[in-house]
Amino acid sequence: MDRGNGPERLVAGVDVGGTKVAVLIVDDHDNVCSRLTVPTILNGPESTLAGIVAAVQEAVGRAGADISDVAAVGVGVPGRVDTETGVVRSAVNLGWREMPVGEAISARLGVPCFLENDVRMAAIGVQRYMGSSANRNIAYVSIGTGIAAGMILDGHIYRGAHGLAGEIGHMIINRDGKRCPCGARGCLETVAAGPAIAALGAEAAASGTPTILRDYGPVTTEAVYSAARDGDAAAQEITRSVGCYLALALQQLIVAYDMECIVLGGGVSRAGEAFLQPILSELAHLRENSALTTEMIQPDMIRLLPPNYEAGPWGGVMLARG
Repeated sequence: MDRGNGPERLVAGVDVGGTKVAVLIVDDHDNVCSRLTVPTILNGPESTLAGIVAAVQEAVGRAGADISDVAAVGVGVPGRVDTETGVVRSAVNLGWREMPVGEAISARLGVPCFLENDVRMAAIGVQRYMGSSANRNIAYVSIGTGIAAGMILDGHIYRGAHGLAGEIGHMIINRDGKRCPCGARGCLETVAAGPAIAALGAEAAASGTPTILRDYGPVTTEAVYSAARDGDAAAQEITRSVGCYLALALQQLIVAYDMECIVLGGGVSRAGEAFLQPILSELAHLRENSALTTEMIQPDMIRLLPPNYEAGPWGGVMLARG
């Protein structure tokens, strides 16, 4: 599919999630013409698709433009995507399986549509933010309801042999640990994703351990990090444990791919320094005990994505431009 051309053509970046759809309309000079966030419609696969199309149309209208002014649309989907055909093989949260989403969106809007996995698309957005010439080997790691990495290797997005590269949430961290929905035991997501952190907080609140987590109802991931910032020992033990597990996963990612930089994002990362510092502390400990780790992991190579930067939609913009 050819991307449109011509002066001052707009492009749309669309980040589709299980709860919201975020759309960014940008001109040739990276000026934001409009942005829009709407709830994801989950009444059925076709309704979800129609909602995405409607969101793009509304965002274009808010930009004072017509859909004919749009050269292309880049869309990120939380699932397994065939980027060559535009078919979403599986997107569980959206109820999509073997859906020709790229073709359908293109037909309904009348413009080319290019699809990518949402975390990989966000990695493209992170590359834009950091400057691609200076960072050709980077990873964007999203820690939220799940955990996944989008990797840029030698300047290009890396998808792997089966389009599944970056599923680090299913690294086995503790083979005797809890059962993961994927079927394995002890996956990273079972100890460091948002639901796992909230569950640990709820367990602490229900135990006899003194903790201000009892004052929260229900105990959320945000509550755990808030309590940790306030000096609560039980919450700090949870965040320390989560930081250790994430540090081990990042160390494996760096050793395997010799990354220049890893950027952390997703809902859990919005806890800021309370989230980041336990990770950095464990990485510092790992550096003390290994000359190789000391060489490969520099103190400033792990950083947080600025909370106001829209990595997914900007990645969609870059995807649309090709």
